[in-house]
Formats: sequence, C-alpha cells, structure tokens
Amino acid sequence: MKIGIYVSVIAGQKGFENNVSGHIQVPLRSIEELQRAGHEVHLITNEIGEGRSLPFCLDESSMNIHYVADARERGGVLERTGKQAGGMSFSRLRKQVREIKAICKEQQLDVLHLFGYNRTAHLAGGLRMFGLKIPVVVTMFGAVFPDRFSFLTKRLWNRIDAVVTATEFVKNKLESNGIPTKQIRHGVIRDLVEEKGDCEILPKHRVLFWRDMTTKNGADIALAAFEKIAPKYPEVSFNFAVRQHWEPIEGVEEVENRIPNFTVYHFPYSDGITLPKLLLESLCVVMPIRHMSIDPQLVIAETLASGVPIITTDQRSNPEFILEGETGCLVPLGDVDATTNALDVMLADQEKLLRMGERAKEDISSRWNWNAYALELLEVYKSIL
Repeated sequence: MKIGIYVSVIAGQKGFENNVSGHIQVPLRSIEELQRAGHEVHLITNEIGEGRSLPFCLDESSMNIHYVADARERGGVLERTGKQAGGMSFSRLRKQVREIKAICKEQQLDVLHLFGYNRTAHLAGGLRMFGLKIPVVVTMFGAVFPDRFSFLTKRLWNRIDAVVTATEFVKNKLESNGIPTKQIRHGVIRDLVEEKGDCEILPKHRVLFWRDMTTKNGADIALAAFEKIAPKYPEVSFNFAVRQHWEPIEGVEEVENRIPNFTVYHFPYSDGITLPKLLLESLCVVMPIRHMSIDPQLVIAETLASGVPIITTDQRSNPEFILEGETGCLVPLGDVDATTNALDVMLADQEKLLRMGERAKEDISSRWNWNAYALELLEVYKSIL
C-alpha cells in the first residue's frame, strides 16, 4: 500500500533539533512501523522556513519527504513571534491544499493520514471537499469543542473517512460530539533505558521533575513540594532537569541556594549528566502538569516505561496510565498539599517505591506498545478503501 502521512510542521528552530514534541514523534514513528510492515510511505509536511531545521529523529535517507506551503505564521521556540492559535493566511491555505492534492495524485497514494488537532481535521475534510480522490484518516492528539470554526465543523468532519486516537479520553470527547472514533494505542517513543548507553547509573537516590520549567507543567507545584520535603530526606537528591523556556517560573535559584540537596540541571547538561542518568537514578518523578498539550502526555508514559513511578495530575488521559498506588499517584490539579503528601508517603517506604517502578515498567510495556500498531492502522485503511 502507498500511504501519505501529513504532519503540519516537522521543522523546528535551529539549535533545538532534540526538542521534539509528541505530535511530531508519533507520526514519525508511525512511518517507521508502516515501512517495517512493507508499505511505501510518503511524509508530507510544511516547508522549512528560515532559521528552522529538521528534528534529530528524522532519517531523511529512509523517507520520501514532500514539502508544501505553510498556511500559518509560526514563531520560534523561544522568541514566539507567531501566535500559536492564529496567523492563518487563506491564500497560502489554498496553495497548501493544491500542493497536497498534487502530491497524492503524482505519487498515486492509496490513502492520506493526517496527524494533529482540530485544524488538521478541518484540513482533512477540506481536502475531500475540494476534490481529493483518496480517503483521508485523521489521528487526533486532542480535541477542543466548540472550536473557532464551529460553523464549518460538522460539514468538514463529515468528509473525513476515519478518525483515530490513542486514548479513551479523546475518543470519548470526539464521540460525545458525534464523531465515530477508533482507539489505537501506540507505544512509548523514547527508550531512555536504551539511551543511557555506557553512562554509569548509580543506585536510585533522586526525586525528579523533568520538563519545561513552567506553571503549565506544574513546575511551581513541584518546587513547593520539593522545598517542603527535601529537608526531611537529606539522603535524597531533589532535581529539576529543564530546557530553556520563554516563561520559566521564578524563585528556583533562591531555593537551590538555600536547600543543599536540591539541584537544577539546565539543558544542555554538563559534567556527565544526561536525562537517562537522572531518570534511571530516580526513586520517583513528580510531574503535576496543569496544561496537557497532547494525549497521551509522553513524558508520563516514558517515565513509567523507564521503571520509575510518577506523581501526576488526575486529569484527561493521565488515569489511563497510572495504576493508583501501584505505579504512581494521581493528585488534584494545582494542589501543593496533595502533591507534597503523596511524595512524603512514597519516600517513607523506598523499598515499595522500587517495586512500584518494576510494576510500572511491566504495565506500560504490556498495554502501550507498537506490537500491533501498524496492523491496526492498516485495518482502518482497508476498511475505507
């Protein structure tokens, strides 16, 4: 089968090739799985603008890549010159639609599979409405209803041949809005155990927060919990492993200077520090996310798959990953006391924490893997051809 995979933007800001979002990682891995199953796959993505580069996980030599016009104004990772939810050009959108249709025709594709959110679904429906002859499938990472284009939503969604999502949460949301959806779970993208290479891994002695240091990610909640708990457990190292961001929380340096067993590691790390080392030496991870940009949130799946229990927020698709009390703990959104108490309870029995980590790795590998992913996608394609 000849399959087109569309992702709105693959290229990122130069210098941030390792800073790859889940909405890019999942379709790239999907291409690999489909190719491994013996199918010809073509990646269709928006043109690379000035100051942008391809992500490290994209192997150009093994992939058919086609570039089309970008209908949106985009900013970089740090300067944010473009609005995340705005800046669309309808003239470029028309050009984008023409170019995607031309690629599908020239390459004689059997099906076009788009990955994204509401706007991507609108694009998929629009392609069919304006003459694309092959069926379209959309994998939804999340869904917002009602959306900005609600007056067009029903008409465009009705043109889509099949809708797929990974989580029960998104499936329920789509179906509550009258959109039949197939759930296909995918596996974990990054294997941090494999990534460690020859790095020396010490016995578990850390509590870790790893992600952008923002209120959206709950960095302020993690910081408050660490500040309260760290003096009680002087033998444990409390760490932040963070990337540069345009909206970091304040007060971290003051806490780091005051509490001897609290350290912040900024990417790119130095002195032999790597993310796999920090994670695999962790007793648990504290990730009290407020705003989830994708379902599932890959940082949660990757942590559990590494054999580390996690404390995270009880929202959206998170409960689909956490076995309460067995592989982690779910806490209310924005609740410092609940997060602190959960961390205290976990650290009070570190032997149990180690067993929770083993259970987490076992559970994720059994429920979230790539074993049947390509086969399930192909069943969807065949059902609409």
